[in-house]
Amino acid sequence: MISRRSLLAAAACLLLASGVSLASTSIPSTAKTILDYPEIPAAGEIKSDLAPPASAFHAWQTADAEAQKVLASWDTEPLTVPWTRIQLDRFVKHKMMPTRGARGLALVHVAMYDALQIADQRRVSGKLAVSMAAAQVLAYLFPAEERAFDRIAFCAAARMHNTKPETLPANVTLALAIGQKVGQRVIAYGEADGAQRGWNGIRLQWYGEGRYYAPGTWQPTPPYFYYPPDEPFAPGWKTWVLERAEEFRPLPPAFGSPKFIKDLQELIEINRTLTPKQLEIAKFWVDGHGSVTPPGHWNRIAIEEANRAHIDDATAARLFAVLNVAMADAFIAAWESKYHYWTMRPVTAAKAVLNIEMKPAILTPPFPSYVSGHASFSGAAAAVLGAYFPARAKELKAMGEEAALSRLLGGIHYRHDNEDGLTLGRRVAEKTLNRLLQPAGPAPK
Repeated sequence: MISRRSLLAAAACLLLASGVSLASTSIPSTAKTILDYPEIPAAGEIKSDLAPPASAFHAWQTADAEAQKVLASWDTEPLTVPWTRIQLDRFVKHKMMPTRGARGLALVHVAMYDALQIADQRRVSGKLAVSMAAAQVLAYLFPAEERAFDRIAFCAAARMHNTKPETLPANVTLALAIGQKVGQRVIAYGEADGAQRGWNGIRLQWYGEGRYYAPGTWQPTPPYFYYPPDEPFAPGWKTWVLERAEEFRPLPPAFGSPKFIKDLQELIEINRTLTPKQLEIAKFWVDGHGSVTPPGHWNRIAIEEANRAHIDDATAARLFAVLNVAMADAFIAAWESKYHYWTMRPVTAAKAVLNIEMKPAILTPPFPSYVSGHASFSGAAAAVLGAYFPARAKELKAMGEEAALSRLLGGIHYRHDNEDGLTLGRRVAEKTLNRLLQPAGPAPK
């Protein structure tokens, strides 16, 4: 099993080689949590209303079956992994919007990481604290499930201690109570992160009359012409690590410039001569509505890498927290760029600029083009995973580049969307690794 110390030292070497400075190459034994938890005392009892939940819509038998899967996973996989799988399953079941996937994954994995830190400090079961923390945040993300996730955690605790959910020992209920408090704190963070804000359909004129109406500005795209564009307020969401959403904002080629025309012509030609292999790549990385979402796809890749390397529980919890925080901030940064520039999608530009009708191989999403969200997610994810698994860094970087390329092959992003998106994601990952691989500074408010 790869230790946390040796893995982080390797990650630090890789980052130093790329110009990133780490003040420390190991996490102290009492590593600080990502958020602050003033309501959880360092010792003693914790006030909690924790009790096995009742519901008219969810059976304990179903929860117990899922709990058995969690316990079986713990025999061979790091302790956070089965809860990552549960979250991705619910993404598919509830058709999670791809634009919401990164936020949800960050919230759950920050909760699990922080719960493990506090459980270790309090010397109670990390498995149960992590489970109950995940259960709280998942219930927040999927309210239709009521308290189904709590039942899974209670069933896992009961099976671990050969008892019933109603008769758990005091040290077990303490672990669950810690997880509950951590989950509630993360939910409070989510309630204040700006993602609850909706749009009433009024034109987004505060982004600039010139941008909104200028040539090259985004328009609803065929075949469905969805309107309004998706998540226009995401640029205002609270970031985890970035100081500002526009901190690493890139610059697109000007509409109608030689670079723009060249990239548009390239895309049209690829679309016209698309090979079966290229179409396969485009569809493999689609991750649209009703899928595990693009950041969920990278969590699946992370699970494969974590299992291949046999990393320990603490390293895995940190890895998935860092990975998902990086992708959440990469999403916000990418959407800030999209709604700063409002750039036209290729399917619109082909007709407007070259008078060419084209049909992209995959559906064009309903929001501006620059930069590519897929490329930004993939640049961030591949960089984080490459830092944790340096022997696999080359392959992971190539996977990120293929994910970005898939949007060009699909006919929905110009090359400059993808290349600049990859760079943006990598810069976000760099900052996230530099921040979260060190002893933590001030926690996000």
